[in-house]
This record gives sequence, structure tokens and C-alpha cells, in this order.
Amino acid sequence: MQHRCDEADERTRANQKKTELERRREPAAGPATVAKLPGIATQLIGERMRTMYASMVREPVPDDLLQLIRKLESKEGSE
Repeated sequence: MQHRCDEADERTRANQKKTELERRREPAAGPATVAKLPGIATQLIGERMRTMYASMVREPVPDDLLQLIRKLESKEGSE
């Protein structure tokens, strides 16, 4: 019986050493690394973002926001 416990302890120690080595290999916490995408992926993302932006720019400004802007501008003018 004692033999099995010793084997288990040895395996546990070996696993702990492995995880310690893996942690040492990991880069230190610092600036986040940015994944490099293939050129076609960045091109497609850029095109879709420009399309989305263009459609948003064409949308009218909500009336509530326009009223708020007018109120703020009138308060600035009176100060």
C-alpha cells in the first residue's frame, strides 16, 4: 500500500514541476499582444467598418439629442 502512495506523490510532484516550468515560459503580464491577421481579413474588416460608418453618418440625429444640444448652447450663450 505504501508503494502506491509514494507513486502518487511522485506523480503529483512531477505535475507541479511541469506547471512551474510552463508558468516560467509564459510571458510576463504586460502590454497585450495583438494578433496578426492575414491581409485579406484586415481588408474585409476595414471595408465593413467603413460601410457601417457611412450608413451611421447618413442617419438623422434624434430629436431628443438636438433639443438637448440646443438647451446646452442656449445656457452657454447666457453665461
